[in-house]
Formats: sequence, C-alpha cells, structure tokens
Amino acid sequence: MRVFNALTAEPWAIQPAALHNMVAILSRHEGRLTAATEGAPEFQKRDYELMAGPGAQRLAGTARTFLIDGVAVMPITGPIFPRANLMTEYSGATSISVLTEDYRRALASDEVGAILFMIDSPGGAVSGINAFADIVAAGSKKKATTAFVAGTAASAAYWIASAARDVVIDKTGMVGSIGVVAAMSKQVEPDGNGELWIEIVSTNAPNKRPDPTTEEGRSEVVATLDALEKLFVGDVAKGRKTTADKVIAEFGGGGVKVGADAVKVGMADRVGSYDATLNALRKEVANNRKLAALKK
Repeated sequence: MRVFNALTAEPWAIQPAALHNMVAILSRHEGRLTAATEGAPEFQKRDYELMAGPGAQRLAGTARTFLIDGVAVMPITGPIFPRANLMTEYSGATSISVLTEDYRRALASDEVGAILFMIDSPGGAVSGINAFADIVAAGSKKKATTAFVAGTAASAAYWIASAARDVVIDKTGMVGSIGVVAAMSKQVEPDGNGELWIEIVSTNAPNKRPDPTTEEGRSEVVATLDALEKLFVGDVAKGRKTTADKVIAEFGGGGVKVGADAVKVGMADRVGSYDATLNALRKEVANNRKLAALKK
C-alpha cells in the first residue's frame, strides 16, 4: 500500500501499462528492495556507455552523459521520476533532477558542440517536466539539441523530446501519448491488519480528498488533469511550431504514432537511425569548429 500511495500521490504523463508495472514490481519487492540492491552494480556504469556507442567517454562532472567527438549523448530511458531513487540508480529509470544537471553541464562545457537525447521511455511523473522542457527549449538555441527516439518517447518523454531543435525517430519508434492520468485508491474493506482507515477533511477543504467514485470528486480530479494537459499540449505545440488545436486533433489523441506516420503529422522531423543521427551531429560540430577557427 505504501508503494501504491507513493506512486499515485501525483499526476503522471506515462503510458498506463508502465505505471501498473511499476506498482506491481515495487509492491512485490517492498521491504526487500533496499537489501537486494546493496552493493549491486549501477545500471548506468556499462549499459549507458554501450548505448552511446564505440568511443563514448563519460563527460566530466555528469552522472549519465557521454561524449563522442563533441556530441554529448544523454540517455533518457525507463520511467521518469522527479528525483533520483532506487529505480533510477539500479533499474535504468531517469531522474529529472539528474538530467537537468547533466544538460546544464553539457551546455556549459567547451568540449560539447551539440547534444543528443537518446530516448526510450514510457514517460513518468509530471513534476519537473515542464521546467526541464523550458530549459531544453532555451538550451537548443545555444547548442544544437536533437532528440532521437530509439524505441518509445511517450507522454513525459515526448514532452521533453518536443522541446529539442529536432526530433528523429527510428522507423519502428513510437511517439505521443499526450495527456495526463491520475490513479487513485479508495479503501472499501479492512487492510491486512484488519484496519479500515477513514480520512476526515476540514470543512473548507472538501477538494483535498476528492472521492473519484462520485461525479463531484471525479470532476475535481479531471479539472486538475485538464489544467496540466493544457500545459503539456501548449509546450508540444510551441516546440513543434504548430498550434494546440493541431496537437489535439492530429497528434494521436492520447495514443502513439509510429515512424513515418509520426513524421507525416509533424510529431517528428524525419525517420533515421541512431548512427546516422549521431554522425550528422558529429559533422555539424566539426564544421562549426572549423568555421570558428577561420574567424579567429
């Protein structure tokens, strides 16, 4: 129950199956997870390096960013959380706070000429996504920032991708799932200890604990989700240089679009491979450095 309450304490921009899987996995291992991971190797030490490709070297001062010929490669994988936790440290999930720090360091580094997000994520918690998308939108004007969708860039992950200068998608890649969801619980029978918890809310705060099984409670929850969705849609529209109406009408309606279909409606700029995308950025960095040298 503690795991479920922790994961459902805030709205999520994530594919439903991913949220359910997290609850199931963490619930099964609650109480044993910390002991099981003590001394375990961090997911990122070797796996992220392999993802980035041959010749990748950790960018100094970053947690999970690698440098290849002037291109900073930043993996955005698994569920996205506001802060680092056991899942981000040992299971390949992503922390927005860590991602933000790495991106800022990449922008500030003289070694970095361009930045490449390598995305395969079902999305995550809404908290912090809007702020990071704003940072990416501004950072893209300073250093070319490309989002490459290797597998899935759904919900919060697409929110981030849409803020980049351009979005490249693998031919089988999926983008979209634009929308916000909240999972809420209501205890209807005693728990394992035979206790039935009853929450009583103060007189002037009826919406502090809305009952999702009533029309009034559901309307209150939906109003909050709609407000967050409006921000989501607005940021995607701004990043993709289109209108909110088009995002709502053509960007999947909460579903995802694949490869060329995503490019066709404007959710991505082109279909391509990771290697081709990385090599194009490497050439761009090399050319920019040659031009800068000639101007001196």
